[in-house]
Amino acid sequence: MKTYTVGVIGCGRIASLLEQEPERGTPNTHAGCYDHCDRTQIVAGADANDERRLAFGQRWDVATMHVDWQDMLKNDTLDIVSVCTYPVPHRDIIVAAALSGVKAIFCEKSMAVTLRQADEMIDVCEKNGVKLSINHGRRWDWQYRKIKELLDQKTIGDLQAMSLNYTAGLANNGTHYFDTLRYFAGEVDWAIGRLQDPDALDPRGSGLFHFQSGIDAVVNGIAGATSRYLFELIGAEGRIAVTNGRGPEFEFYVNGKAQPFPEVPEEHRLNTFGSGRCVIPGSVEAIVESLDNNEDTVSTGYDGRAALEMVISLHQSEQQGNVRVDFPLVDRDTSVLVKDADFISAAVPV
Repeated sequence: MKTYTVGVIGCGRIASLLEQEPERGTPNTHAGCYDHCDRTQIVAGADANDERRLAFGQRWDVATMHVDWQDMLKNDTLDIVSVCTYPVPHRDIIVAAALSGVKAIFCEKSMAVTLRQADEMIDVCEKNGVKLSINHGRRWDWQYRKIKELLDQKTIGDLQAMSLNYTAGLANNGTHYFDTLRYFAGEVDWAIGRLQDPDALDPRGSGLFHFQSGIDAVVNGIAGATSRYLFELIGAEGRIAVTNGRGPEFEFYVNGKAQPFPEVPEEHRLNTFGSGRCVIPGSVEAIVESLDNNEDTVSTGYDGRAALEMVISLHQSEQQGNVRVDFPLVDRDTSVLVKDADFISAAVPV
């Protein structure tokens, strides 16, 4: 079977360097998962930082390393490109990659800085037959997929509400959680939001999402740094709760009685977020399958855009006096940043 060639843009933490943190389970990076998959081979990488670039090439046995990602796209024959930078350059990189002839792009969250950029990225990929996947990893996590299966089977009755408690910026970490809400509840109808620190580069916020399915989700992303991640799905006949210390813990109740949450099969233990794993092999395997079968993965550009729209809706609600904002959002130019446009990562190999 075909082995797909891979180029990685940005050789920092999520691309490779998280593998050097001993408390994390491995593989936990883009490069680690490509190395784990026997259908993918990293043949090129790009990073302006000399130390990161050299370490990446040595760690993953990649001979062709570039200072400029544009040179990589121009000179290397690639099937898959991983975009592992912060969001500001995502639009330019993905447009160029789609036009370069690659077959698939695996992009870090947040997908883009504005909805207009996200639409341009989706459009150029569709016109050039490129499979675009966004790294919202819970969609590939076996345990979260099991929750989806339990919901579809009405194990806790009809899903009626969700609550989410976490501490992090809306665009950097919130996008993961908001995508998870939508994964379980469907399309958003409207939202109301409040930002804790609206002048921050990536503010924290709280709010309410009302979904077209009739489900409400209350979000608290404002609590202090000691706040524990807590996600609850409340059904007519039971509930499922997820808490997260070093790894997620699952509680499952039907009619008030605790039930054992399904045990992760041995062959899927790598496809979970246990032990601080950030990227799971299932995401890369899904991209390979999408190319083999000419089909989308479970986390498409449209899904990435929808999560970004949820983030932006809380910004727009705050800007308009904490009012309800309806979906789809009319303003596609509200900008959300995780880092400044001229930000340069300081992450280096140990």
